[in-house]
Amino acid sequence: MKIELKNIGTLHKADLEIGDLTLICGENNTGKTYAAYGLYGYLDFMHFLSNNFLGRTRGGRRGIFEIANSYQQCSYAEMNAEFQKHLNQKTCFYAQDVLSQVMAGSSEDFETTEFQVSYNVSLEEIKKAVQRLKDRDENLYGVEYELDDEGFKISIPKHLDGAKYRDYLVDSLIAILMPSPFILSVERTGASIFQEELDFVKINKLEAVQQILKGDKLDILDLFEIHRKTDQRKQIYPKPVRDNINFIRELKQISKQDSFFKQNKEYHKSILDLLGKLVGGKYKITDFGLLFQPKGSKSAYALEVASSSARSLIMLHYYILHVAQKNDILMIDEPELNLHPNNQILVARLLALLVNAGIKVFITTHSDYIVRELSNCIMLKKLNETQIESLKKQGYTQEYGLDAHRVKAYVTKTIKKQNTLIPVKITQEQGIFMQTFDDPIRAQNENQSLIAEKVFQNLRNNHDS
Repeated sequence: MKIELKNIGTLHKADLEIGDLTLICGENNTGKTYAAYGLYGYLDFMHFLSNNFLGRTRGGRRGIFEIANSYQQCSYAEMNAEFQKHLNQKTCFYAQDVLSQVMAGSSEDFETTEFQVSYNVSLEEIKKAVQRLKDRDENLYGVEYELDDEGFKISIPKHLDGAKYRDYLVDSLIAILMPSPFILSVERTGASIFQEELDFVKINKLEAVQQILKGDKLDILDLFEIHRKTDQRKQIYPKPVRDNINFIRELKQISKQDSFFKQNKEYHKSILDLLGKLVGGKYKITDFGLLFQPKGSKSAYALEVASSSARSLIMLHYYILHVAQKNDILMIDEPELNLHPNNQILVARLLALLVNAGIKVFITTHSDYIVRELSNCIMLKKLNETQIESLKKQGYTQEYGLDAHRVKAYVTKTIKKQNTLIPVKITQEQGIFMQTFDDPIRAQNENQSLIAEKVFQNLRNNHDS
């Protein structure tokens, strides 16, 4: 999937391809967070629309499909054309009507914004997506599909309105193919203390349901019109922040679920062990609030007075244990937030393990420690078993190795007063060529040498006198 952005907040231009691991670096106020929040809002929006379209095709009509014995066929080329058409339509609607709500801004703030998405869907991707749809709903309304020498074909019962059903099917495929997003905003450490701000979300949902129940003619896109008209004044925070607050509010219910990591504990032991080492304690959900018990301590403390790292990591902890599913995309704005360099290195290793386990990862970061450790994981992939075994004391195993082609890296640069996202070179032999940190590191080393030279000069002068 490729994203083209123009004039979104402080980011003037960006052409980026989403990899299995995508990272953006750059100086402050150059638009990294705008890119992350814009992408999160888009993926969330596409899942909302597509899942609701799918839901509205269900209910009470299967019987007639079971007796269907004649079909109309839809080829891969036709399905792909429909996919691109739907994608363009909904992307346009997102940019014009939804993006400002995601960013908690006014529509005037994003009048010149351009948001375009291209997604070339392969035959194999469509086949897998349809199979996942059939796994979700065994009958799939009588639809059949096949992959032969001539390409992919979907057969739709003639009892159905082919064009209308194809719309439903394409929107459902979009939901399957687009990774389901989960984000950790940079404001996540404070999310636990402003939970009440999202009470209006429940009101929005109730109003939307009431509108749907009043009549079948309500278009699903109208839900966003309802949100915009009834809650325009309440969009105090960007949607990623609001979603983080809501996540904290629902932790008790969320903790009753198991992620695919927790369902296969032995297979994902390295991820769970590393997460435990990173967190350094246990979280507890009580009727009196969230508590954190540091490792080795007999006491648990209210999260509000626990370490800032405990607050920073709580959502990552619960996401990995209770929410994560394959094909998700985990987005983190500044994963280094409130973490010691040792833990920043552990975060980078954890992200590498998540990528290899089937979770896409998207981060913005100012941490040279994280970028360098991800580079180490990329270079590690070039080593043989014996060489990796020699690095066991450093904590490395084959599991941490990353394929360079799965990683995309970008840096924001100001070119002719325009903040622009530039791709960064990555090789399997040398990792990520992220030079944005080089100049300040080099300058600091030079300054330290100059100051030390003066100090030693004073010492010599004092000794001679």
